[in-house]
Amino acid sequence: MAKKKNSKKSGSSLKVLVLIIVIALAVVGYKKYKETGDLASVPGAVVQEVEKAIETIQKENADSTAKTTEPKTEKTEKTEKTEKAPEKTTGAAKSGSEQAKTEKSTKTYTKGNVALPSGLEIPVCPGAKNSKDHQIRQFEHYALCYRESYEQAEWSAYELTKDELNKKSGRTNDFREDPEITTGSATLDDYRGSGYDRGHLTPAADMAFSEKAMSETFYLSNMSPQAGPFNRGIWQQLEAQVRTWAKTFGKVYVVSGPILEKPASKYESIGKDNKIAIPQYYYKVLLAPLYADGNDAKTPDDAKSIAALGFILPNEACSGKEFWDFAVSVDEVEKRTGLDFYSLLDDTAEDASEAAFDISIWK
Repeated sequence: MAKKKNSKKSGSSLKVLVLIIVIALAVVGYKKYKETGDLASVPGAVVQEVEKAIETIQKENADSTAKTTEPKTEKTEKTEKTEKAPEKTTGAAKSGSEQAKTEKSTKTYTKGNVALPSGLEIPVCPGAKNSKDHQIRQFEHYALCYRESYEQAEWSAYELTKDELNKKSGRTNDFREDPEITTGSATLDDYRGSGYDRGHLTPAADMAFSEKAMSETFYLSNMSPQAGPFNRGIWQQLEAQVRTWAKTFGKVYVVSGPILEKPASKYESIGKDNKIAIPQYYYKVLLAPLYADGNDAKTPDDAKSIAALGFILPNEACSGKEFWDFAVSVDEVEKRTGLDFYSLLDDTAEDASEAAFDISIWK
């Protein structure tokens, strides 16, 4: 647009100059005639004046062109980038890892620290997002991925902070079908008389800070058929330890689920309305921030370092065993499940924390 405006201005100036030249030529010719009384001397004088006028016009046009094509300064480029920068959106219209990526780009982190973006707990599924067999279900305080073919979630994930350990709700026990599962979730009849517990993946006790949060854990989409001694024994003990870690570290990112490493048809199943696969193993992975000091902890969106730990436990009583006996690296859980945990971490931090674990950090 700027070039167009300069072009019009140049054309207008040219017309004025031409008119001035014509008048000037008449004046010059008349003056020369009066001085010499000779008409033959008029053309030469006129030519000289025309040449001067042409030089003046060419110089003005050259100056105008130079201004139009003047290279941008660093200040000009910064101003234009600021004016053209797209408006950033918040997470209200987004969910899961999409929201996490947006928020990650809008937060400021301490140089040298490991960034802990929102949504860090959400793993990446090997299947297509929201396909028939991979439906992401977002609750207010946790999320899960429902696998229709197995009639249960393959992961259930949440962030638990120290402040959320303040208990405000008792156990609601309102087990019910999940109406948001498009293919239909497991039903109460599927579990009734099966001999298996409706085992929580995201624990009810971790959501005791709110009655609504507590109630949302009782959707059957968050349940998996667990052997009674397992659910009420070593699994429950590990869940309680997670709350201790949330208090110790300030917060933890938790993902739990069954290991579904075979086709659904290869598992034994329960159910009247549906076939719910009975997993042989369950996993739990955790990531905790390791703050340098109290000041570092005041900026919870990053930490000096991180620690990660995984568990793979058999769906049985595990008599005489402690959950520590089943501790593994997060990489090992990824190999068994096909999931990618904590993918929003910087690659270097993710690789280092998931490849091995230091049990002394957690004990």
